[in-house]
Amino acid sequence: MVKCLTILARLEKTNDCRRPLSLKLRRLYLVHSELHMDGQWTKKASWWRKLWGRRAGSAGHFGHGFHVVESFRQKLVQERKRAERAGKPLLVMVVTAGGVLGDGPAAFLPRLATALPGCLRETDICGALEGRSAGAILVEVSADKVKEAERCVGNKVTAMLRSCFGEEAASRMVVTFRLYPETGGDNAAFDLLFFPEVTASTMTKTPGALAKRALDLVGSLTALLLLSPVFLLVPVIIRLGSEGPVFFVQERYGLNGARFKLFKFRSMHVNRDDAIHREFVKELIEGRMDAGEDTVYKITSDPRVTCVGRFLRAYSLDELPQLFNVLRGEMSLVGPRPPIHYEVENYRGWQRNRLIGKKPGITGAWQVSGRSSTNFDEMVRLDLQYLRNWSVLLDLKILLMTPLAVLRCRGAY
Repeated sequence: MVKCLTILARLEKTNDCRRPLSLKLRRLYLVHSELHMDGQWTKKASWWRKLWGRRAGSAGHFGHGFHVVESFRQKLVQERKRAERAGKPLLVMVVTAGGVLGDGPAAFLPRLATALPGCLRETDICGALEGRSAGAILVEVSADKVKEAERCVGNKVTAMLRSCFGEEAASRMVVTFRLYPETGGDNAAFDLLFFPEVTASTMTKTPGALAKRALDLVGSLTALLLLSPVFLLVPVIIRLGSEGPVFFVQERYGLNGARFKLFKFRSMHVNRDDAIHREFVKELIEGRMDAGEDTVYKITSDPRVTCVGRFLRAYSLDELPQLFNVLRGEMSLVGPRPPIHYEVENYRGWQRNRLIGKKPGITGAWQVSGRSSTNFDEMVRLDLQYLRNWSVLLDLKILLMTPLAVLRCRGAY
């Protein structure tokens, strides 16, 4: 036993033990040392290196140039923000093992970590994703070179996979490319791959999320009880004012880009073309509105709005049915306003961040600051500031300021 301890000390001095040895590994090594004498020192050291290499690989430690999951998340966030500031696209390649390897990520990622960096430029960043996937951030790819980069890198990676894993296994692996900012307003408009810092926290029931939900339930139920006479009177006025249904239902974008049906009291004539509003929203987001135009979302003197609708909009009574959206968990009392799909189509990358991390709300920071009288970029900045500084007290403050903003009728059309 004295000789075994001496051998262990010699091993530690040679830097073969670069991390603190667990009790179990020490015992394994001592048992192995008793079976081999001093003449087989080289074999023992080699055996230890192999054992420690397997242990390190299973713990998520990869070679130089390949990041572990948490480190790669941080790189994704950093490069996304860099792309937002520069106004350039960010291209990410994702390699998924699927069901081709039976031993899980331990059999897939270490081998991929060794070979993948050789398919990329030195400035590109690769690392592990959750589960049986890996990613590569292809930095500084201009918009006109995206398709060429996808083709070139895709061919290299496909050839590498065939070489490392065999033809059959490689044929069942999936190589995809994801682009940020996403274009259009379809189902892929919000790719949560680019928001790991938000999705990791918002997908769990944190105390803050539970407190906000409790406030939403109590507040919406109280508001419905107090405003019940309004819910009885407004439908009668709407039906007397014009033909058509009492409620207006429209698809909107909610938390992290999820779609839902938003409820409002109808304030417009039925079957009216939305082309005028589409063009208005596009000019507004692109900053092509005249300097004198003091409005966000709502058009002054909109010909589609009924006489009753003008009154409802002036005091935001048309928004009251959204209390049912709050009860259903699709919205919150306070948060960014939920956009329409043709609004999202015109968003720039940083503007999409207003819908990431928190549910949309009936009221919010820009409503109490001037309601519809704030320009679009400033409205988005107010939403982002709200998301960064969110607290239950901030929600209560905005809720208390909302009635005064409504009664002033400032910026309401």
